[in-house]
Amino acid sequence: MNALKALQTKIQKLVYGEDPEYLRRDTLNPETDSDYMLYSPTVVGYNSTAEQNFLFQNLIMGLDPTAFTVLDIGCGRGDFYGYLSEIYDHIFGYTGIDHNPIMAELAKQKYDLDIQTGAFETIELSTYDWVVAAGYFTQRKCDNEDADLEKLFADVDKMYNVANHAVTFNLLSPINNKIHEGFFYVHPGLIMDMLLEKYQFVNIRHNYSKDIYTVTIYKHQ
Repeated sequence: MNALKALQTKIQKLVYGEDPEYLRRDTLNPETDSDYMLYSPTVVGYNSTAEQNFLFQNLIMGLDPTAFTVLDIGCGRGDFYGYLSEIYDHIFGYTGIDHNPIMAELAKQKYDLDIQTGAFETIELSTYDWVVAAGYFTQRKCDNEDADLEKLFADVDKMYNVANHAVTFNLLSPINNKIHEGFFYVHPGLIMDMLLEKYQFVNIRHNYSKDIYTVTIYKHQ
């Protein structure tokens, strides 16, 4: 019980922005602060460090943390690795992929991570307990919605094929939201219908944000 309470305290501090250092990072200025690229949440598309951690936490809920290896697709600076390191005491294997070599350099500086650079679709992969994509599917990648959906399902299938236990990712919800140009919105009902038919063990959590939801596909062997 003490261990559980300690974990809950860690998560609360990370998710609800109670750490003064995280509040400092949220106000870093690209013109005057030398550590802006390393620590500002806006560099990797988040409004605040607490928001970033909140979305990370909602990706991993329901996953077994006892012993694992992680593949992080579109990993940016490797901040998901940083989040897991904060909440778990045990050692885990981490592999990150990002197409941007600048992000790989930042991950090396920040966490001493050797990120693979290149397109997830073409990199040869091993197998991993968890396969995670935090924010990877939020932007449009194709010329039309049908092509975006086709690519999404192809990417998810590749993730599933290299996962030992679970695949988890988030998507933007179009329900009662303003649609912004260049971003990819998918109705959760469509996602559930398509993925449930193919993979069977699927969970969608649309109860923590009005803008984004989490999809988790479990593998049962």
